[in-house]
Amino acid sequence: MSDLYILRNANLVTMEDDRVLPNMDLFIANGKIYKISPHIDISDVAERDCTGKYVMPGLFDCHAHMDSDDITEMLIACGVTSCRNMWGFPETQQWRREIDAGIRPGPHVYSTGPLTDGVTYWEGSKIVTTPEEGHRAVLECFQGGYEFVKTYPSIPRDAFLEIMRTANELGIKVVGHGNYEVSFKELADLGYYSIEHISCLPDTQHEEDIIYLAESGMWSCPTVEVALTIEDFVHQNGDLSKVPHFENMNPYWQQDWYKVTQWRKDKHRYDDYDFMEEIERERIFIKHSDRILLGTDVPNPGVTGGFSIHNELEHLVRYFGFTPYQALKCGTVNAAAHLGISHRVGMLKEGMDADLLVMTGNPLENVSNTRSFTAVIKDGCYHDKAWCEDLLARVKNRTADDIIALM
Repeated sequence: MSDLYILRNANLVTMEDDRVLPNMDLFIANGKIYKISPHIDISDVAERDCTGKYVMPGLFDCHAHMDSDDITEMLIACGVTSCRNMWGFPETQQWRREIDAGIRPGPHVYSTGPLTDGVTYWEGSKIVTTPEEGHRAVLECFQGGYEFVKTYPSIPRDAFLEIMRTANELGIKVVGHGNYEVSFKELADLGYYSIEHISCLPDTQHEEDIIYLAESGMWSCPTVEVALTIEDFVHQNGDLSKVPHFENMNPYWQQDWYKVTQWRKDKHRYDDYDFMEEIERERIFIKHSDRILLGTDVPNPGVTGGFSIHNELEHLVRYFGFTPYQALKCGTVNAAAHLGISHRVGMLKEGMDADLLVMTGNPLENVSNTRSFTAVIKDGCYHDKAWCEDLLARVKNRTADDIIALM
């Protein structure tokens, strides 16, 4: 399909507000939304009939892990046009360059550097125990072309404070799981940019700390999907093979899911897991902030690449009482604002990047209608559902030996 075409007679979910603009034309040129109008009359330009269909900005997955070379393929094939990669490696930076060059299918990637911790919880973490090591870790992130520094909570206090000082000096954001040796108030005052997972918020007995984080302007990425999988498959000993779209994960990840789930059970960390208590933490946060991001934590056990983003939208509605518009904002408008790219993506406006989702159902009526997509458009390149299904089939049919895995 040419990068010069008109989407004809579409219902636009612009995300500027919760209204639909009916029967509009979009002229896509050179990867941008060049013009939006009730009727665009340009000769010798290809057209796509979108009568009765809905067009919205492409979705972000704000907490994904490019732990193998097939994850980004699954994301784009399910309507995710941008993602925030939460553990950067040299390999993921190379895959990112290949995606940008059109060599590899995938969404736009924005990435943290290596997972940085004070002890080894996950194998391969970057271990920082001194201020000097903290300083170097931030410099290496900066030099490596990453957008964020990601921290886990066991970094010693003096090393963590140096990470924050250096990051603030360089203007690179720090995100992650907070810190055990810094109070939540200090964390906010230091400028920690986003807290990942509902489990990393203060417990409900410390409601004042949750409110302080929310009112400080910190972002929250609750990743309800992964919390539910821990409840279902670790705490409740559910059967991973019953996960919807389990068959779409290639054999490498199917095996890894069982291995990681058993490891979690053996640690007994989740013996007293209380999923609804964690949900209540986020509900308190949401009462005092709208800085919520859409993220899944793919490819954790039970979190299927791409498909899980639609689950997460439904979780935001079910557990937090969001309207469909509010839920969709988390994966469009909010995600763009968090990344500092609101001038380019997150809404349907003239001059913005043509990263779009074409659907048969109205997602503002029912957020599950994002699943009804018939095309994914990234940088103006139109990929129909057949292209998406073919890409998913290729991922599914790769053998474990074919997968380049980093974990």
